[in-house]
Amino acid sequence: MIKKVINKSDISKLLKDANNEYNVYVPMEHIGGDVLFSVLSKEKNDFEDDIKRINLASEKNVNSPKDIFYPQLDTMMEYNDKGEIRETVENSKKLVFGVRPCDFHAIAHQDHFFSKNYQDKYYLSRRENSLIVVIGCNKPPRPNECFCTSVGTGPFLTEGYDIQLVDLGDYYLVEIGNEKGADFVNKHEKYFSDPYRDEIKHAESTKLEAEENINLKVNFNKALQIMKSEEIPQDNLERIAERCIECGACVYVCPTCTCFDVFDDMKCGEGVRCRIWDACVFSGYTKEASGHNPGAKKEFRAARRYEHKLKYDTLETGISGCIGCGRCLHSCPVDIGMSNFIKEITTNQKYH
Repeated sequence: MIKKVINKSDISKLLKDANNEYNVYVPMEHIGGDVLFSVLSKEKNDFEDDIKRINLASEKNVNSPKDIFYPQLDTMMEYNDKGEIRETVENSKKLVFGVRPCDFHAIAHQDHFFSKNYQDKYYLSRRENSLIVVIGCNKPPRPNECFCTSVGTGPFLTEGYDIQLVDLGDYYLVEIGNEKGADFVNKHEKYFSDPYRDEIKHAESTKLEAEENINLKVNFNKALQIMKSEEIPQDNLERIAERCIECGACVYVCPTCTCFDVFDDMKCGEGVRCRIWDACVFSGYTKEASGHNPGAKKEFRAARRYEHKLKYDTLETGISGCIGCGRCLHSCPVDIGMSNFIKEITTNQKYH
């Protein structure tokens, strides 16, 4: 593995140079304090303002970078009453800077979903021209809600990435994972230098310490076995269904949820076909044109969500649909989260 170092003071310069070639996405603080992945402006003055709003460590960064590649509302095609159809496939070059290790695993999960049975050109065209810079978690954004060490998705990656950064105070150790990452570093070599041996040792000790900063531990492998054997107690699902208010927060912040609906909007002889995120916890998700709804019962929909994440994804791909990010627990107004569900079925604890 090739390793370099870069001073933090050079990050803004690097992003400025990269902004000439890529659409650069970074975690950016917005009005109200919410931190969302947003694209840096191409205008000089606006770019400088955007750089000041970059926030790589905020616990308010609840949204994942999922919608960069899989937008919540995505226009698939435009058409008119003359029979003309124009597909709207977006394929601009993208640099996504500041992705957390667990979210990188989520992107890999999405890659598989959108290519396993058919090649989804809307998603894959965005991913094909992307470069992802991961920043490892010295300290988790939400220490009592993240459980990546139980799942094996963090706090640092060991393979598969383009570039991974290790925060060492005034600078980052840069780990280059593939040719795409190496090409980027070589193109901007003036910002990078070779690391000293002590800096490499510092990075390794930082990674070990980071694992100790994850407070929440669950028996994830046991949960997978229980779900696989279909031994999940019915009362667990009924209790979750009773508490769930069907707001959809868990699925909208989940970086691996892929359910969508498709609709047409036509006016004055012109129209668009769009897809929009949907949620299996909604009562209308399984409703048929006849009016029959096989998923009318809340406990059925509750079971579907957990079976999808902890059973079907694992059986089909060998990769769980849960990455241990803790966003579902953080966002749920009644404290239903994947970690609490796992504790219930593995330890018989009840979370009310």
